[in-house]
Amino acid sequence: MRTFKGVIRTDIDGSDCEFEFEVADDATEEEIEVEARDAAFNHIEWSYKEAASS
Repeated sequence: MRTFKGVIRTDIDGSDCEFEFEVADDATEEEIEVEARDAAFNHIEWSYKEAASS
């Protein structure tokens, strides 16, 4: 297994959130990116709603 470190950062000072994730030794760049995204989204809660029209 290979271990990677990631960071989530917003435009708010001090908002950094570091995380780690593992992938198989033979993981492709695409597989690593998918695992990184999944690991990051474990730390994020977000939503959206339609804005009222003017």
